[in-house]
Amino acid sequence: MKTPTLFLRPTPFSGPAAVALAGLLVLSACDQPKPRPEAAAEAPAAKVRPPRAPEPIAWDPAQKAFVLDGKALKAAALWTFETGTEDFQGAGSTLTARPGGGLDVKGDLFDPIVRLPKDLSINGAGSNAVLVRITRNADTDRWDGSLFWTTAAHGEDAGFATKPIRGADPAVGETTLMVYDLAQPKKGGDDWTRSTITGVRLDLDDSAGGEFTIHQVAIVSIPGGAAPPAAATPPAAP
Repeated sequence: MKTPTLFLRPTPFSGPAAVALAGLLVLSACDQPKPRPEAAAEAPAAKVRPPRAPEPIAWDPAQKAFVLDGKALKAAALWTFETGTEDFQGAGSTLTARPGGGLDVKGDLFDPIVRLPKDLSINGAGSNAVLVRITRNADTDRWDGSLFWTTAAHGEDAGFATKPIRGADPAVGETTLMVYDLAQPKKGGDDWTRSTITGVRLDLDDSAGGEFTIHQVAIVSIPGGAAPPAAATPPAAP
């Protein structure tokens, strides 16, 4: 019995044509973009802040005072938050007394505000600076740092405001001393030094989500002004 002979019908893609087609398909596949793996969510990059020079004014826990060259600065008012929020008020922010001392500030809105106690009566001529010792606990995109003051003649107004000359915009985990020069404010001329100060307001970040701990706030008199020559490096804060 003869084995039947099978006849294969040639196709248009056999022989050299098939080889060419296979090559084209390989090249086409190489041109296709490879599927990208799911990228992990990236945390926003931390803001880069330049190194700071040593601050000549320091908080001395032994004297419970801000000191310059070891000498306590005369304070017209001082808040240490050892007994609570000490009548500080928040607007667009939540203020919480920290056990053991300190005022935690959480920015709820884009312009969190901290106001010092109402009905101050500070002789501006005898106090040329405001000091705020502060630690940042959470960062935001935009810093503000403005300080406004009020008198019997005017309320909170952009024409009577200034910014810290040192210690602005601390990094996360950094403690700085924000020094506000009220003898030479950004705006307002000599209004502070000619007036009785009835209120002070701090604007920290200019966006929501920032968190801080304010350790101490003082309205003081700095001999020679708020920008004294650099003194010896102050003792490290506890």
